Amino acid sequence: MSTRLWFRLEDVLPLAEHALACPTHRVTGAQGAAGGSNGPALTLTHTRTSGILRSKGVPVWRDAHGEQQTACSSSWHPTAPCTPTPTVESAFLPLRHRGRDHRRLIDVLRAGRDLKHHWLVVRPRTRPGEVLGSDRLRVLDYRDDIAPTDTRWRPRLVTSPRIGDWGYPALVANGYTTSVGSLICRFDARTAHRMAARLDGPWRSDSMPGEHPRLRFDGDTLVLLEEHDTGDQIRLDVVDRCHPDRDGYYSIGAHLWFWQDSASTRLPARSRLRLGLTALTGRARQILASSYDLRAQHSGTPTDSGAFR
Repeated sequence: MSTRLWFRLEDVLPLAEHALACPTHRVTGAQGAAGGSNGPALTLTHTRTSGILRSKGVPVWRDAHGEQQTACSSSWHPTAPCTPTPTVESAFLPLRHRGRDHRRLIDVLRAGRDLKHHWLVVRPRTRPGEVLGSDRLRVLDYRDDIAPTDTRWRPRLVTSPRIGDWGYPALVANGYTTSVGSLICRFDARTAHRMAARLDGPWRSDSMPGEHPRLRFDGDTLVLLEEHDTGDQIRLDVVDRCHPDRDGYYSIGAHLWFWQDSASTRLPARSRLRLGLTALTGRARQILASSYDLRAQHSGTPTDSGAFR
C-alpha cells in the first residue's frame, strides 16, 4: 500500500488561506503532543490510505449545511470487506514554519497554484503528534499513483457521463474503486486519441458549456480541460495532466471522473486480447520487482522503497 495521500490543491489552498486570515487558532491534540506553537496550520486526520485536512482557524469555516469545510484525499478503496483502520488526528501542518528545506508551506501551496499544478501529495508517518513541514509534501501537476502497486488489471468496456456515455476499452483495477465507487481505469494511447477526438465532435452542440471536458495532447502528455462560461466567452482551464505509464497507458480522469461498466455493447475480442497481454506483462514486471526486493532484503542491499517518489 502507498503511504502517500493525494489532495486536490484547489481544495487545500482555501483552507490554508482561511487559517492565515483567522485571528485565533484552536489547539489540537497533535499539536500539543508535538510541542508546536499555536498558529495558523492545517490538521491532518488519516488512515493508511485516506486523509482529511482541516483549518485550525477560529471561527470555524462551515458550509451551507453547517458542516466544517474539509479537503479529503482522493483514495482507492478495496471492494472486498476489510478490517477498518483506526483514524486519529496524528499530524498538523504549520503554514508559516520553515521546514528543513527552508520553505514555508503557504508559499509552496501558492506557488503550486501559480504554476497551474493540481495535486498536493502528503506523506505522513504513523508517529502521533507529527509536524509535517514543506519537506514532507510535494505539489505536482499530475498524479502517478492511482492504485496499489500490486494491483491486478482486467480488460473491461467502461463509460462515464463526463464523456457522453460512450464505451471505451480499458484496463480496470481488480478489487479496488475510488472513494466514490468509481472504477479505476487505464487507457492505451489509441483509445486516448479516439476519446479526445470524439469529445470535440458535433454532438457537443446539444450540451451546456462545462457539461463535458475536452482533451488535448501536448507531446505525449494528455491535458484535461474544463469549460467555464464567463459570460463573455467560454474559457478552457487545465484541471489535470496525464503522462503515459510504463505500458504507454493513460489514467484519464482517474479519481476525478466517475467511471463505470458500459452496458451498451461488449468488449471486442481483439481489444480484450490486447489489453489482457498488457495486463500480463505488467503482472510479470511486478513479480520480478517483488523478487528483487526480497533478495535485496535478505542480502542487506538498500532499496529506494522508502523514498518520496
